[in-house]
Formats: sequence, C-alpha cells, structure tokens
Amino acid sequence: MRIYFVVDILDGRVVRALRGERERYYPISKFSKIVDRDDPMRVVEVVMPRYLYVADLNRIIGRGNNLETIEMLAGRVEHLIADCGFKKAEEIEGLNFTPVLGTETFDVTQLGEIETPAFVSVDVMHGRLLDVSGRFEFESLMDYLNSFDLLGVIVLTLDRVGTCSLDLGMIERTVELSENPIFAGGGVGNFDDLIKLKEIGCKGALISTAIHMGSIGLDVVRRGCI
Repeated sequence: MRIYFVVDILDGRVVRALRGERERYYPISKFSKIVDRDDPMRVVEVVMPRYLYVADLNRIIGRGNNLETIEMLAGRVEHLIADCGFKKAEEIEGLNFTPVLGTETFDVTQLGEIETPAFVSVDVMHGRLLDVSGRFEFESLMDYLNSFDLLGVIVLTLDRVGTCSLDLGMIERTVELSENPIFAGGGVGNFDDLIKLKEIGCKGALISTAIHMGSIGLDVVRRGCI
C-alpha cells in the first residue's frame, strides 16, 4: 500500500487542516513536532517523503493559487499528486504533476473529455457527498466512476481530517463498490490504522497529522509504502 504525505497550502504556507473547517486552519509550525517553519519547500526538505499529496487551498476556495510552488515541489519527490480545485477538463493539461479531481469542485460528468491520467477525490463531509455536478448519490457515483480507468479514487472524509479517527466503515464500503484502486484520506492516526486499511484492500493512504504528532514515524513516508 502506497503512503502519501499530505501538504495543505494556503497563502503560500503549509497549514494544519482540521475537520474541513478551512477558516480555522493555522500554520503547521504551531502544531508540528517535526517542523518549525511553514514554508512548503522547507517542510518537504525536513520530512523527505517519497510520495506527496498537495491541496492548493487557495485554488479550491477560489482565492488565488499556489501552482508555482506545487510545480517546484514535484521535483523534490518521486510522485506528486495535487488537488488544485480543478473545475474544467482543460485545466489539467500540461502539468508536471498528477491531477486530483475533487468532486467538491470538479464536475465529474466531464471525465469523458479527459485524456490525462488522474485521480478522483470523492469528497465527503459528515457522511454527505460533496458533488458539484449535483447528479449523484454516493453509490451511483462509485458506479459511474467504475466506467473509467482511473489512477485511483481517493475517499476524502473531510470531517475526519486532522482528527486521527478513521471512518473505516465508509472506506470498506467504497473498496467493495469500486473497480478502481481506493486511497483513504482523513483520519489516519497510527500505524495500526494503516494496517487496517491495507487489510480491507486499500491501495494507498494519505497522512499528515499523525506524522506531525509523531504517532507515525518519518520512516513510513520516506519509504512510501507498507
């Protein structure tokens, strides 16, 4: 199972994401036990992850972007995937990283127009699917995504982000429904959680808080797999 270290960038700084309440995010250095600065390049230099997931919060909320920084970060890791609040198919052409198309901002009915390999992030808040297309419920979306050959489907339980509390039931259900590889995002708290995710069939996991707290060692994200 592949392990992606998560960096959330807002106004050029890495922030601590918590429960999807973006107005309450604050600089990572005020929380982390392993980094004392908020500069994205510095955080990645300290952590040295093999695989990196970036959320460009500015672009997701429609207030600027951090694309130049993300392009630079892509040169520091083996593989970088990023949710940049993409809204249209043409926005993902010519990138030097792998796009993540979040259902919160990207109308997935456009997937048939895309030739670039991509991930889809199924964004969920308090059990409710965030679907900008307005076309799907959770199960119908998973059935629809099965008609595409995706690099992976990320189950992003936003209300679990930063809480170290997995919604294992939802993730297990998604694994059962999906014909694409499933990656779990939101709520990983310790190494046992990673083992559970692997056992139920996840092909990847996104982690951040547990790394900054020290409950999962840096060696896990540096190795990039379990």
